[in-house]
This record gives sequence, structure tokens and C-alpha cells, in this order.
Amino acid sequence: MIEIYFAAGDRVGGSVWNPVVPAPVTQHHAALGGHPLGGRGAGYHLQSIFSMHFLTSVLKSIEPRVDDDFVDRLNYYYTTGVIIMMAILVSAKQYAGHPIECWVPAQFTKAMEQYAENYCWIQNTYWVPFDDFIPQQIDDREERQIGYYQWVPFVLAIEALMFYVPTSVWRFMNAQSGINVLGVLELATDPRNIEPQNRLYTVNVLSRHIDDALRYQREYSRRERSVYLWAFVRIGKLYGAYVTLIYCFVKSLYFVNVFGQFFLLNRFLASESTAFLGASVIMNLLQGIEWQNSGVFPRVTLCDFDIRVLGNLHRHTVQCVLVINMFTEKIFLFLWLWFLILAFLTFANLLYWMLTVLIPALRIAFIKRALDMSDAPPDSKKDCKHLSNFVDHYLRPDGVFLLRMVSNHTGNVLCNELIFSLWTRYREMHKMPKAAVLVDSVDTLNKPQTMANERSSFGPSSTPTGEGVEPPGSRSTTPLSNAGKVFSTPKNFSTPPPPPSITRQAVKPPKEPPLTSARPRRKQKGSDDEVVQMQFV
Repeated sequence: MIEIYFAAGDRVGGSVWNPVVPAPVTQHHAALGGHPLGGRGAGYHLQSIFSMHFLTSVLKSIEPRVDDDFVDRLNYYYTTGVIIMMAILVSAKQYAGHPIECWVPAQFTKAMEQYAENYCWIQNTYWVPFDDFIPQQIDDREERQIGYYQWVPFVLAIEALMFYVPTSVWRFMNAQSGINVLGVLELATDPRNIEPQNRLYTVNVLSRHIDDALRYQREYSRRERSVYLWAFVRIGKLYGAYVTLIYCFVKSLYFVNVFGQFFLLNRFLASESTAFLGASVIMNLLQGIEWQNSGVFPRVTLCDFDIRVLGNLHRHTVQCVLVINMFTEKIFLFLWLWFLILAFLTFANLLYWMLTVLIPALRIAFIKRALDMSDAPPDSKKDCKHLSNFVDHYLRPDGVFLLRMVSNHTGNVLCNELIFSLWTRYREMHKMPKAAVLVDSVDTLNKPQTMANERSSFGPSSTPTGEGVEPPGSRSTTPLSNAGKVFSTPKNFSTPPPPPSITRQAVKPPKEPPLTSARPRRKQKGSDDEVVQMQFV
């Protein structure tokens, strides 16, 4: 036995159905807000509270960082935040509001009405235009079912998670590079750098860190000569492009993600007649076609359910209103347009970084433009040759990438000063003899802080000619002898340094008795301070 309830004028199987006299509006329907819990009980209410609390906590944990650019933040921060807020809105409407309201026969009690609405919500409804006949076959009705509205909050949550995955990959793989991109950019963007003294200190600290990190990469390329094409990370470190390749890879992930979600959205919501959902909705809006004729996000649908009475199945067909589709239409139309714009911006940004960082000519042009604004621009042909070597073999792609990030976040002033500081370090290093450069490079690579500690603990040391005193912690530019490093004798030094036949001058002799391993050769009288020249044996 099949009982179908419709308003006047509806058609079933080609014949006009006699209208059913509507029941008077009960207090249950007239009450403001209808069902206090949407006809679902306290369990659904607690579930909605937990879901909203979880989404709110996730939204608070997403914070922008400085080791990326604006397009990256559009993907992982702004887009993720907007999608989570939309998921919270839809969840509140579903679990705490009335996502569906059904027109039931007058003899239905309150419990029967709640049962019908809950069943139609979880079992799906189907849409038939008001001017068409309702299909007689059950299979034809099932083909018209709309089953996406229950999954809208979960789909939105998955989309937000997918937008956050690329930045997690970037942060994890960047931590393995040896270049503290986040620390460099946080120090470079410090508001106190507006003061000249603070900016000078920041430039010195950043140039030292970048110099040490790039030296580590160069030393790695000297030691690791074996290359495997499948070892992506190894190739990047070998050629000084590890951070650059990782960043371009993450940019590609952003583009693949937004492009894939653009088509996933169409696949999730569109039907066979609307292959591109957003385009179809926009065309309908421009042409004035309402949802009653288009079937896209329909508000009024039909629902069939069976009730067993005395061993017999009574099939009922009720007409329902999907209020949630009014919100879903606006949300997904906005997301469709936003994904289209974001895909274009992400692709253009990916091309920009690949061209400016991976093409050697553009890397050299960026560094030369910064050095031309300095006090000592490279003018001669020799300087231009050194500039090419400075970009290709000293900075390499990772160094240029880091400087471009500093320029994007701080502007040209601090970035130009940082480039000039690195250029000065490079020129000073190449003025040294080859042996001295190698010793200093390897020692600083292995123990970057040990040299500064030794110099500060041993006190100022003079050069073999006695001219110039090197301040503690500074990097020496004096040519070193082939015998190795030379240390000045501290007061509490009990054992002489191992290298033989190395002479140094000690300012002020130690207060302790003379060392057993050193014998005085000559005294200079006539002054308050006695200067003793000692020879180690």
C-alpha cells in the first residue's frame, strides 16, 4: 500500500492527484525554532559542540610565518581559515539547527514527524521539477537522489587539511637543509632594524650565518661526489640548490592541490548535465534561471520511506525543504571562483620563482643590481668575472633564493646591505693565499664557534711582523704559515703548543715561573714592561 501526500495540483503517473486537506498548524510547527535539538536528541547536540570546538582549535593553531611569500599564505593560511569557518557554519546549521523540514500528513504524531525528517536526512532525497511527472519506478527515483549535503562539513574539513599539507612539507624538509630560513627572515624583519646601529648588527649576524651555511654546502659538494639521479635531496645539496628545489616543489604541490580540488568540487556536486558546477551556476544567475528549473542545489525535494504496520509495508512519499542547500550554494560558488583565481596566482608565482632563482643570468642580474647601489660597485672586467663566480660558486641558487626572500620581506635597503656584506667577505677571502683560505674555511666549517672562543680566551695576538692586532672573535685575513695555526701563550698555559720552531711574542710575561719547555733568549731593558721572546721546542 502506497500513500503519497502532496499539495493541490501535483501529478502522479499522468493523472491529477486529489489534494489532501492540510492539517492545521500545530504548536509544534509554530514554535519559534521548531525542534529544540533539530529532532536529533542530546547526542547530536554534544557532537556538534565537540565538532565546533575541534574546528575552532584547529583554526587557532594555524598561524602565518615569514619563511614564505604572500601566495603561500593565500593557500595555507587564508584559504584554510575561510574553509574552516564555512565548515563551522554548515556544521552549526546541520547539528544545532534545522537542515531539513518535511511536509507530513496530518495523522503523523510529533515522533513520526521527527522519524520522517531524520530518515530523509540520512537516506537522501531526490529532486523532480514541479512541471514533470514523478517517476513510477523506484530505480528511477534513486537515480535522481541528492546525497552530498550530509557530507559538506567533512568535505570542507578535508579541503582545509589538504591546503595545509604543502606548508607542513616545506617546514619539515627545510629543517634538514642547514640554512635557518625562518631564523634569518625573523631577524631580518625585526622592526628594530630601522635604527642604523641595529641594522648594521643584523647585517653582520646574517652575513656570518649565511657564509657559514654556504660554506657547509660547498664542503659537502667537495666530499660527496657520487650522484644518484633518484636522490633528489642529495642532488640539491650537492649543487647548492636544496632549499630552492624544495621550495619550488612545495609551490608545485600548492598548484596541484588547488587544481585538483577545483575538479573535485565539480565531481562532488555537479551532475551529468552540469559538468562544471561554478560555470553552470553563474550562467543560471546571469540568465535568471532559478533552482526550481536548474536542479542545482534544490531547496525542495522528495523523500520515500517505508513503515511496517501489522506486517505490511506502507510506503510514504513526503515533500521536504533543504534549508542547508541555500548556504551550500553560496559557499561552493564562492569556493569555485576562489579556487579558479588561486590556481592562476599559484601557477604564475611558481613560474616566477623558477625563472628568477634557477636561471643563472637572472640570479646575476639580481645581485649586480644590488651591488650597483652600494659604495663600491663592480666596474672593471675583473670585478664582473668575480661577480659571476660570486653568484655561481659562492652564493649558488640557495644563497640567491635566501636573499630574494629577504628582499621580499624587508625591502631593498637591508637586502642590499646584506649582499654587499657577503660580497665584501668574498673579496677578502679571495685576496688570501690559497692555503690560508682552505685552512680558514675548513676550520670554520667544522668548528665555527671554536675559533671565536680560542681568540677571545687567548687574548689579542699580533701578526708575525708585529703589525696589527686582531680583535677577539673576528676572522683573520693574515696569511698563515705552512706549519699551521699560531697561538699566543696564555697565563695558565701548562703545555706548549705542538708545532715546533714557531716564534711568537707574548705581551707581558706570565706571573708564574717560566715554562720548562721555553728558554729566554733576550731581554729588552729600559721599559716598565719586559718583553720576552720565547722559542718553543
